[in-house]
Amino acid sequence: MQTAPIQWKYSGCADPLCGTGATNAERSLAYGMAALFTAIILAMNFYRDAPIAEGWRIALLAFFAFDIAGGAVANMLNSCKRYYHSDPQPGEGVRARMAKNATVFTAIHVHPIIAAYVFGGSVFNAVAWYILLQAGVVITLAMPLYLRRAGATAITLLALLGSQSLLPLGAGLEWFIPCFFIKMVLGHAVQEEPHRPALAR
Repeated sequence: MQTAPIQWKYSGCADPLCGTGATNAERSLAYGMAALFTAIILAMNFYRDAPIAEGWRIALLAFFAFDIAGGAVANMLNSCKRYYHSDPQPGEGVRARMAKNATVFTAIHVHPIIAAYVFGGSVFNAVAWYILLQAGVVITLAMPLYLRRAGATAITLLALLGSQSLLPLGAGLEWFIPCFFIKMVLGHAVQEEPHRPALAR
């Protein structure tokens, strides 16, 4: 059985993306997946019979893909668990305090509504998903700590099913809601012990 020390304290330059004190390996994993996922989404859009994004919309599609995929991986990192689930440090401003409040942080993520409006999806379904996302985070946070990871997984599974059959966001956006719930509910809202390698690089 592998073991690694648990460390809640952190210091260094503020890094709200990968978590302050993230190792090179942690950053590489998050940014690498964000870049790979974005490339795949853009390629899928390019080879669609009817692309959902052209012109400036391609840049917005790339932003969403990079932000959501990178965030989904980053929010699982020990460095992010350490950063987002610890008390604000001296010198951290209002942004850090907002980001560490899972309900506030989730509320500002209106991505589905913007995506549906810009890419010709269902705005009604997007609003429904926005509300369901808020509910998913609130329910997760209301669970006992030892159940949150499993509960968040259950909520994310329901979102995966519902986004494909009950409340589709739109053609070409089938990936959006499942990945978004992984990022926000399964990743950001779940507190876990932040392991750290003995010799961080």
